Amino acid sequence: MKSYLVTMTISLVLGIGIFYLALQKEVDYKFQTSDMQALNTFSFLLSKKMMESERVSYNLVINDNVQSLLKEVSSERGKNLREILRKEITNRDDIKSIHIVDLYGNVYSEYQEPAYNKDNEAFSKQLNLEKVKNKKGAAYWEIGQNILQPSKLPTLYMTRLINSKEDMQPLGYIVIYLNQDNLKQECDNILANITLDIIIQDGLGQTLCMADESRISAVIKAKDEIRWEENKYYYIKRNHKKYYYVVEKMPIIEGYIVGLNHQSRTNYNISIILIFAVMSNIIFIIIASLIIKRKVIWPLKFIANKARIVGEEKKLDQDFYMEEGYLEVYDISDALNEMMGQINELIIDVAQREKLQKRLELSIINHQVKPHFLYNTLNAASILVAIEEKDTANELIKTLAKYYRACLSRGDECITIVEEIQIVEEYIKIVIIRKPNSVVMHYNIDERTLEFKIPKITIQSLVENSLKYGVKKAGVPVQINVSTSFDEKTTE
Repeated sequence: MKSYLVTMTISLVLGIGIFYLALQKEVDYKFQTSDMQALNTFSFLLSKKMMESERVSYNLVINDNVQSLLKEVSSERGKNLREILRKEITNRDDIKSIHIVDLYGNVYSEYQEPAYNKDNEAFSKQLNLEKVKNKKGAAYWEIGQNILQPSKLPTLYMTRLINSKEDMQPLGYIVIYLNQDNLKQECDNILANITLDIIIQDGLGQTLCMADESRISAVIKAKDEIRWEENKYYYIKRNHKKYYYVVEKMPIIEGYIVGLNHQSRTNYNISIILIFAVMSNIIFIIIASLIIKRKVIWPLKFIANKARIVGEEKKLDQDFYMEEGYLEVYDISDALNEMMGQINELIIDVAQREKLQKRLELSIINHQVKPHFLYNTLNAASILVAIEEKDTANELIKTLAKYYRACLSRGDECITIVEEIQIVEEYIKIVIIRKPNSVVMHYNIDERTLEFKIPKITIQSLVENSLKYGVKKAGVPVQINVSTSFDEKTTE
């Protein structure tokens, strides 16, 4: 019982554990798929905006007016360049500002919103011009602050080298800053139903975080724990809670974009289901143990006790019938009842066979003794008649008749001891008539044994064998003692 319940409990615990792991895997997979799809969508939109900015920068690079203004120094250069930039930035919410830097460090800018306290020197110093030159006219993206229009958070900006279309000599640089507020709005629209915070890392390891202001500090802190590997789904553990994130490579900035789920992966539905499953299994185990105890254990104990009585006390009249139990217990009890019935039948059959065998043995003895004895007695009577001992012959024949009448005894195989003694006496009379002085009989019979039954001619056969095989001296009669004794347990 205990081992069965322990096995059942272990099986249920393992089943619950496997179920929980499978369910958690399924939930994780769904969350991962959802997070990756949202991140892919935002990454695609961001890349599209960045490529659109690259197109704007390319149009400016090949603009003949821009090329000519950068080649010639005039008092109208700044005004004309800003006019060109203004046309490009008009009605473009995704671009925060556009800047052209000539080879002398002069900066010509146009903004979506008014900018003050411009520090052109600091602006030029922050540009990674070596990286830009290595791009050989291609766009180079970085993450950084817009020094000419400071804000709380950095943003993405692009720098491109302006080469002369005639001799490919450098004329200056064009810088475009994306509108971080617009990016944040687009991010919120895409991730409206998904709890993702976006972290972007460029090739130099600089990061840009897009999240609610209440989570910015937590996201900035978490970014140091992120494993920057493509197509990976990891988690950050905080206060025994797991915050999962998905990483995707972003070739346009030679870096990565990360979607960090700011909700911990503590699925309360799974916890409730798990608690419900555990409680259900505990109740099931209790009910199952009670049912098993009533329907299985008790019936089996009842059968075992009955079998023990049969084995130890040799009581073969036991009934294994069960009033209640499960189907297999009924089958076992029916099989045992059928077996006990067959055993009792076999015992009766064996007893009958033994009784029949004894009868056959007695019958064989009778058939062996009686004809031989009858022949000898009749022969002796014939001799007596021949020598004219008619009275003796007559007595011999009468005694023989009494002997056979006692032996027949109404056909019973077992007779009382007193009847058996009568047979012996008649037999001895016949023997003495045939052979006078050949035997002397002594009887010491306990009267309490006279009514006990024994197989017919048992004593007579012993007496006959004693006469036949007893050692005797010539002229000395055989002394035969027939005695019985009685006690409370046995008769001898």
